[in-house]
Amino acid sequence: MKQKGNYIIVSLILFVVGFLVAFSYQQTNSKPKVTQLSENEWEKDYFYRQQLIDIEDKNKQLEDELTTLRQTVQDFEQDIGEEKKQIGDLVDTKKRLQILTGELPVEGEGIEISLKDADYIPSEDNVNQYIVHDRHIHLVINELYSAGAKAIAINGQRIYADSYIQCVGPVISVDGNVYPAPFVISAIGAPDVLDVSLNLTNGVVDNLLYDNIEVTVEQMPEIEMDARAS
Repeated sequence: MKQKGNYIIVSLILFVVGFLVAFSYQQTNSKPKVTQLSENEWEKDYFYRQQLIDIEDKNKQLEDELTTLRQTVQDFEQDIGEEKKQIGDLVDTKKRLQILTGELPVEGEGIEISLKDADYIPSEDNVNQYIVHDRHIHLVINELYSAGAKAIAINGQRIYADSYIQCVGPVISVDGNVYPAPFVISAIGAPDVLDVSLNLTNGVVDNLLYDNIEVTVEQMPEIEMDARAS
């Protein structure tokens, strides 16, 4: 029995040793093999790697140049936009000056203000206190320009930057042309704005009424004024 037990123990030991040897061999065969590159293959690998690095550097350089060019284009477009706005402003200013000097005809909505001498003049009072004077005309015209009127005419005669208005007895002289009352002052502009400006409390209309001048204000859908004759 003792010999049989020893045999079993020896068999187990041999089995374990055999298993370990077989497992070790299998693990050795399963490990990746180290590939040995030739000198020529090393040179090719280095060459391709260097080319890849150069391409990446070139791409970075091109990306930086593209960013710079995009910024340049953006700045250029902004400058063009500002120049267009400046040119547009200059064109608008030129047009306004041409309208003011009468070089261009003008038409549009606006208002008409009629100034008339008082119908009743007390015999004991001075008649000059009841008729329209050039200062009344100037008062209306100045207020209309302040309210944004583009163009103004008196009895159909357009007023220019160098126009002069004088009172000659019961009539008004506009650039040498004489007109009797009533005096109709036409103004092209925003009707509501012009109307409100004239009718402010203690404003133009109130002052004219205080001076015994009969005043009517009418909004007009269309007013036309010719350019100054050459």
